Amino acid sequence: MLRAALAAAGILVLAGCRTASEPPLEDLPAVAETPAREETVALGPGDVLEIKFFYAPELDDMQTVRPDGRISLQLVGDVDVRGLSPAALRDALKSLYEPFMEKAEIAVIVRELNSRAVFVGGAVSRPGRLAMPGRLTVLGAVIEAGGLDSVTADPGEVAVIRQHGAAPAVEIVDLRAALAGGAPHYLQPMDIVYVPRTEIANFNQWVDQHINQLVPQFGFTYFRSSRDGRESIGIDTSR
Repeated sequence: MLRAALAAAGILVLAGCRTASEPPLEDLPAVAETPAREETVALGPGDVLEIKFFYAPELDDMQTVRPDGRISLQLVGDVDVRGLSPAALRDALKSLYEPFMEKAEIAVIVRELNSRAVFVGGAVSRPGRLAMPGRLTVLGAVIEAGGLDSVTADPGEVAVIRQHGAAPAVEIVDLRAALAGGAPHYLQPMDIVYVPRTEIANFNQWVDQHINQLVPQFGFTYFRSSRDGRESIGIDTSR
């Protein structure tokens, strides 16, 4: 009876389950593809800026953009820099300081671009945060994260999750096409790239967690065909 119950449990899994840790991507709206274009740096929280005054060095300052997108400077107080380019911020500061000095010559130097980052997770060698100083593709981000896990990764269904307002959006990218020279998929700052595991890897993980580790003393073996019918997958719980 126990063997029959285990076989029934395996059959239920074969209907196509994913591990609970994988997000329900089918419930998210689609991401609009970002076309290739000349990159413009937009400042954001966490960026480190050096503000230099050519004729008033006593006003020179080093500022980190706060979570609210503002910096605090002498004479003018809080300045909202969020979304501005360094050149646009320089022009804005010149206008703010003109009432206080004859020559408001100012330079804005970006020391760190901490707001420009993407996150890579799932079946890659080194998941985590990646700096994004310039344009970056999905394939480039995966390579920066150490590449795909050669055993478990599913390169055909890589998800790019992007925050649009209150709701995230998702695009499924086939990295096999990118590896074959297809059109690049460009990322935006704070995008999340998630590489899912294959159906076979998920099934093997489920069997190990729910069957092998619970009843290792039984010699239950189960075989099934893959979706395309070209191969058979064998699961042996005996140890």
